[in-house]
Order: sequence, then C-alpha cells, then structure tokens
Amino acid sequence: MQPPARFAETTFAQYQAQTPSQVEALEDARAFVDYIRQVQARQRGWRRWLPTRPPRWRGLYLVGPVGTGKTHLLAAMYHALTPEVPCAFLHSSALFRTTTHPEEQAAALAESYGALCLDEVELDDPANEARLVLFLKALDDHGVMLLATSNVEPDRFLASTYGNDRFRRFLHEEFQQVYRITFVGGDDYRRSQATPGQAWIGPAEATRPAMRSTFDGDDRSARWLSFETLLHEATETEHTRLVGRLSHFEALYIEDIRIRHTDDALRLLRLIDDLYLRPAPPILYFTARQEPDAWFRPEEQQRGLQRGVAEKFTRTISRLYALCRIHTLDPAATTAP
Repeated sequence: MQPPARFAETTFAQYQAQTPSQVEALEDARAFVDYIRQVQARQRGWRRWLPTRPPRWRGLYLVGPVGTGKTHLLAAMYHALTPEVPCAFLHSSALFRTTTHPEEQAAALAESYGALCLDEVELDDPANEARLVLFLKALDDHGVMLLATSNVEPDRFLASTYGNDRFRRFLHEEFQQVYRITFVGGDDYRRSQATPGQAWIGPAEATRPAMRSTFDGDDRSARWLSFETLLHEATETEHTRLVGRLSHFEALYIEDIRIRHTDDALRLLRLIDDLYLRPAPPILYFTARQEPDAWFRPEEQQRGLQRGVAEKFTRTISRLYALCRIHTLDPAATTAP
C-alpha cells in the first residue's frame, strides 16, 4: 500500500507549480499534512478520552485535468506523513477487486492506518461508485482521513445521476461539507517533457516503413507486435502477467493502434497506465492512422459508461505523450516498401 515506484521519493519541494491553482493546491497539501498530524496526535493523546468535536475536514480532494501534478502532490503527502501517521496508498480500482463489503474494507484499513491516499477516483461504473460512496462514509465513521485525486468533480460522478437518493445527497451536499475540494488547473505537463520513444501518425504505407527502419536498427531487446496481437494477448493472458512479460523488453513497437470501441480503449488504457508506472518501463514506439487525441474523444461518446471510460482515457493519452514524440508523416514524402 505504497505509491507506485515512479513516485517512491516524491516530495513537495519537487513540485513545480505553474499556475495560481497549483500554488494553492501545494499550499493546501502542506497544510493538510499538518492538520492530519494534529488530529492524529489528539486522538492518540490523553485528550482523546474527553468529548471533542469531530475535525472540520475529514479529507482533501484534489480535482482537475490530467497532467497537473495531482498524483505528485498525493505521493508527497504520503511521504510527509509516513511513518508518523501510518498511511495507505491505493489506486481507486483496488477497492473494486474484492467482494468484501465496503464497510468491512474500511474497518480493516482503519485497524492499521490513520490516513488513506486514494489516487485517481474515477467515474466509469455506477455500481463501483456506489461502492466507493459506502466505503468513504464507513472510512469517515472510523476516523480515517482521506486524501484523494480525481479528474472528476463529485457532482459529475455517474452515481450522482444513476444512484439512489442517498448517494445523490452525499455527492451533491455532504461531500463538500466533509472534504475540502481543491481545484488543480493548468496545462498537461507531460506533453512538454523530453520523451524517449516515438510515434508515427499517418497511413500505414507511410508509418510502417518508418517504424520498421527504427526497429531494424535497434540493438536492444525489443518486440514488434500489431495492435490486434496486443489486444488478443490482453484477452487471453492475465493482466499482471502480461504487463510483467512486456516489461522484460527494453523497447516495444506496436503497429497500427486503432480504437474502435470501448473494449479496445479499456485494454490499451490498462496496459499503458501500468507500464507507465513501472520504475523502468520499456521504451515505446507505435504507429497509428490518427493522433491519440482523436482516438476516443469524450465528447463523441453519448452513453454514460462509454463517456466515463473516454474521460479516463484522456489520462492514458497524456501518458502516451510522456512516453513518445508524436510525428505526423506526409505519405507523399515516404516511399512504401
């Protein structure tokens, strides 16, 4: 229950705020660390036997677009609190991989931890969001402080639309009373980073020979596979094992990425996100007919669940830009084999 390897040594001092909202988020994160220490010290001390009012805030919710450093701030809070205040660090998806009742999950976590860092709270499944609401309420009942990140404001969760009155009331009314909500705005920093990999955008007759030339000259351990092969392996192979297998290569070359429907988006999302968080992910190269931003646009998805996945997919696209330089090729300038 620790931050991913990419954030193993993250600190507040490393966070480079670029906008006023990022400056405010950094200040809120630092202040909340001090606030949690005070609350936990009071609960551990002799004064805990006296009747007291509950703390004003029971959590900090950092919300904003992808690539503004929210996970960085969350990991920095984790490191600033640990070990004085025992913290658990989880991705929100970890809450949904068990059949344990949410109240039992919260009770078990409260036995060992005083705070939970919950990364990337998402909105792609109303049932999971309903489970999350139950978990958060139980967590609060046990006195565990919540530190969370999300690209989605609480009143835009699917559960606020599809859930029952209790869930809607919690998301629209109670959430803002219990948790401090801080917006973290700005441009996607990953798109301005120096990237090790490369991508070629255009028709196959232009992109395939361009990537093949790089692959043929690559003396590292590298694997070439079509996107269809990757999807097949993602279907037939247990996810953690597949990520481990792909991570053994120093470079991956993926030919002709095309997102035709939600399943394609989800499979690519899970693979890219998990590879990105590895301490030393393989260098990524790929070809595609369209630029990543056009693959699975949220505004083009009408149904609730599809739009939810597309919203989450924007983070994957951000990470692709962090992994690859994107080049659009002029097919007239490339000779087909």
